[in-house]
Amino acid sequence: MKVSYNWLQNYFEEKLPEPEKIADGIIFHSFEVEETDKVGNDTIFDIKVLPDRAHDCLSHWGIAKEISAIFDLKIKEEEYKTFEPKQTELKIEVQDEKCLRYMGRIIKNIKISESPAWLKEKLEAIGQKSINNIVDAANYVMFDLGQPIHSFDLDKLTSSKLIIRNAKAGEQITTLDKKEVNLDESVLLIADEKDPLVIAGIKGGVKAEVDNSTKNIVIEVADFNPVSTRKTARKINILTDAVKRYENEISPELCEKTMHAITDLIVKVAGGEVEDIVDVYNEKQEERTVEVS
Repeated sequence: MKVSYNWLQNYFEEKLPEPEKIADGIIFHSFEVEETDKVGNDTIFDIKVLPDRAHDCLSHWGIAKEISAIFDLKIKEEEYKTFEPKQTELKIEVQDEKCLRYMGRIIKNIKISESPAWLKEKLEAIGQKSINNIVDAANYVMFDLGQPIHSFDLDKLTSSKLIIRNAKAGEQITTLDKKEVNLDESVLLIADEKDPLVIAGIKGGVKAEVDNSTKNIVIEVADFNPVSTRKTARKINILTDAVKRYENEISPELCEKTMHAITDLIVKVAGGEVEDIVDVYNEKQEERTVEVS
């Protein structure tokens, strides 16, 4: 995973050690740093995060926590804007237990535009192409916190109801990269009341794609069964940054923090009127305590 030194600095009040020292600390305590590159006024670390730590370290936040422990530096408390509760028309129906948690939120009257320079620079530094402010915001928060996010154009949905269900035999979806995918009953989908919208945890479809004419969106922050996600991704031969994170079992508890982060960022870069969160979380993850001497 590519990690930006300047991005990591956002997590700390105190000045970080020089990049060479950071790289040495990570190598001797956590992961192999395969390469260190200078990109403009930034340093990019290519860190080999192993599968046993991918659930929490495929993100800048995860690496910042490692640096905090290695160098005894305190991480800043992240503060996100809070919004007055506003009644929502959004409905979510989860029909299959492979969806561990599904959070949705409508934001209306956004403005699609080019991303601000700081956002483009952050993404381009780690090799990600800037698309527009909404897509870039979702990508930024995923690489920041490790939780994938998806956005739908609300006005392209059959209604304001999302259904998380298994595909029907013979059903098809056209993905955002214009690939026709044949589905079967083992594939988990996000759908409206008529058509598939997303192969859950893997790839979005073109039906509700956010484009330059989009005014109203639904934000999805969800968690899916890791084994099911991995098997489906390999069956249909689609491997994405989202798959890499879901198949390594991220915690459904991360959804709430991510929803606040993405809402805050979208309002900053695109404006909009924020509605209430709809949260379907049927089996809450058990909290565990580990004690060490």
